[in-house]
Amino acid sequence: MSTPGALRISRFVWILAGVLFLGFAANLFFDTWTGRSLDLGPLALVALLAVAGIAFCLLAIRLWKGERSARAQLTWIGLIAALPTLLRMGRYAILAAVVLVAVLLMWTPASIKYFKLVSPKPKQK
Repeated sequence: MSTPGALRISRFVWILAGVLFLGFAANLFFDTWTGRSLDLGPLALVALLAVAGIAFCLLAIRLWKGERSARAQLTWIGLIAALPTLLRMGRYAILAAVVLVAVLLMWTPASIKYFKLVSPKPKQK
């Protein structure tokens, strides 16, 4: 079965989100590094953004392989990371919007049908 268009776009958007998270982490790190002193708060945010970016990229690769569990994990991570960020409406709101679009694209009817065929749920005993 061919991959639905929404899922193809979602895969690309997840990789884009991972790269954006890594880019924002690098930018914040260099801004903090060249600043007056090293504060723990911005460095913790750098670590959080970098881990999220790496996780998004790795899970997007698993999604590319058609793993149902990657879709579930990306959904949960995306919702947990994006909703508070979007509601805060800070400078990272664009990242949150990108992540929420990727989550929505994974749950279109064509994507759901694709995962039922490619990666069916294991039968319960």
